[in-house]
Amino acid sequence: MYRVMVVDDEPWGRRSLRKLIDEFSAVVEVVAEAKHGEEALQLIQISKPHIVVTDMNMPVMDGKAFLEQLFTIHKEIKVIVSSGYSEFEYLKAALTYQVCDYVLKPVSITDLRSAIDKAIEALHKDGDLLQQRHHAMAVWKLQREVFLQHVANERIVNQSDMWRQTHELKIAQAFEAYRVVILAFRQFREVAESKFHGNADLLMFSLENMLAEMIQSEAPLVFTADDRMKLCVIMPIGDDGTAYMRKIVSEFQQAACEMLKIDTVIGVSSEVSGIDALPKAYDEALAEVWNNPFHGSGLSASIDNSKMSGAESVILSNFDMKNLKQAIVSKNDKEMRSLLELFVQKIAASKHIRIQEVHYAYTRLSETIASGMKELAVPNQPPFDYQALHQMMELQGLTYYVTKMTDQLAETFQHCGAQDAGSPVKEITDFLQKHYFEELSLVDVATRFHMDPSYLSKLFKAVTNENFIEYLTRLRMEKACELLRASDRKVNDISELVGYENQRYFSHVFKKFTGQTPSDYRESCGTS
Repeated sequence: MYRVMVVDDEPWGRRSLRKLIDEFSAVVEVVAEAKHGEEALQLIQISKPHIVVTDMNMPVMDGKAFLEQLFTIHKEIKVIVSSGYSEFEYLKAALTYQVCDYVLKPVSITDLRSAIDKAIEALHKDGDLLQQRHHAMAVWKLQREVFLQHVANERIVNQSDMWRQTHELKIAQAFEAYRVVILAFRQFREVAESKFHGNADLLMFSLENMLAEMIQSEAPLVFTADDRMKLCVIMPIGDDGTAYMRKIVSEFQQAACEMLKIDTVIGVSSEVSGIDALPKAYDEALAEVWNNPFHGSGLSASIDNSKMSGAESVILSNFDMKNLKQAIVSKNDKEMRSLLELFVQKIAASKHIRIQEVHYAYTRLSETIASGMKELAVPNQPPFDYQALHQMMELQGLTYYVTKMTDQLAETFQHCGAQDAGSPVKEITDFLQKHYFEELSLVDVATRFHMDPSYLSKLFKAVTNENFIEYLTRLRMEKACELLRASDRKVNDISELVGYENQRYFSHVFKKFTGQTPSDYRESCGTS
């Protein structure tokens, strides 16, 4: 099937040509329409037509300028001119840029069929040669990309091997003096799913083609990162190297935003020279990618002289992490959801947080969950998803993965729920959930459940990984945190509601567990 693009500023003209083409041939189909030459050049990058049927008298970019651009950039596309004018300048342009046929409007089905047949015949003649050239180019490009991936990730370390292959692949000159530029994309997963039916490779192919259109030169080398989610550029340094780099990334971001609604995050390494410096420059550029702000839109760029700040910001406190782990061990779905929602909310409220800090916080969260799942004795735990970090560069991506994590935990709780329903410790913890505010001791509870206090103490510790007092205190602190976040009650009232008559002692215990006074905790949660 041959793909056809119709270019005409008149809507009725485009509809007429589409209808004629659809009616008379089963081997061609109209895959795109454009109002003028400039729009057509943009759409060609995505639709990849074999044949273009174009008018000559159009606004913005007329047929003559369009033919010139098309001939320069896409010689392989066969062109048919469909125009109401037979002016010498138009005919001369058609000859100059090797148009297959020139049909006058109103176009008859016979003339159009003849022109399409000529275009198909020309495609057949060029096909074998083009196929051979494209295959050779594809093989060369793949060899170059694999080589650069291996060197950047230190899978090739022998310098003589590296230099030999740079000469064989005709890329040695690129490493005289250069920077590594890495381009990552904030909405990668969402765009791949919404526009490319989940095909991430097709999205990367489109982005790489777009970047190639911006560069239009073999001087900067472009290759895809190992994870197939980032583009890497080896950018030679010259007198105007920095200005050229800024021009390229700016034009690329504009095109990516307009065509794919995707935002670009860029990291740039320091200046280096020599193929053996590529791993160091690659790591620097990647670190700069993560040094960009987490909240942002449009183009974000971080260069080697910008320093990371606070790469280990605490989103959830140690107390919150301990509560999360305990919620998992005890299969407390409500508390688990509350803490994971709090995690997202705190990152959303951290306006100046960087991508690296979010990755650190998410990794710490995942480790806590994995530790809780291990104590829960859940078999076949999924490994940590490192790829998720590379897709987590904005709030929507973070929310997606935290929600996914929440659903997996909830499913695990349901699966394990029936296994320990009859456990005496389960009955006791259920009782404590309802009576935590009462004056309770281990002996009181052991008597109530007809158990030996010493045996209960050992069993309780084995099941919950906390002794009785630790568990009851943590439960009271959790309830206090919940009341501080969700109500405007006075601290003194909350102290009594969770079982402490002495407010000063309550505040002391609360600070010991959370690292904050009750008032400070309420303020940090944004509750007035």
